[in-house]
Amino acid sequence: MKHVAAEPELRPLVFPAKDVRTAFEATLERAGGSLGVWIVLNAVSDEGFISHRTLATRAHVDGATITHHVDRAEEVGLVVREVDPSDRRVKRLRLTPAGVRLHKKLLAEVNGLEKRTLSGIPERDLAVLARTLEAIRVNIEE
Repeated sequence: MKHVAAEPELRPLVFPAKDVRTAFEATLERAGGSLGVWIVLNAVSDEGFISHRTLATRAHVDGATITHHVDRAEEVGLVVREVDPSDRRVKRLRLTPAGVRLHKKLLAEVNGLEKRTLSGIPERDLAVLARTLEAIRVNIEE
């Protein structure tokens, strides 16, 4: 008798995760942004002012990657770098008016995608999903 291997438990997560990422990035691009711009604008919007190091940590990327995204956002006038008055070695980021406008536009589009993607899923299931995904993220980081 031939043994059939059981399907890995993560397989049903991998493909929807890829589809969500693809849809997320396409939504950002149609609205005039990108994933890199979103990472920067969303984090700076949440904090008001944020350092590169804090931004990299929150975005789960290395310093070089976040620097590239910040450089790009600064080049197109979405953020400005300012010296931190409490530590002149630290550069903080602040959204420009154009950055605020683009962030609002991207956020509205992302919220629409989220609403469509999660449509019909009961709140209790969404709560379980959120806890489960966070546990998976923590387990992978360890």
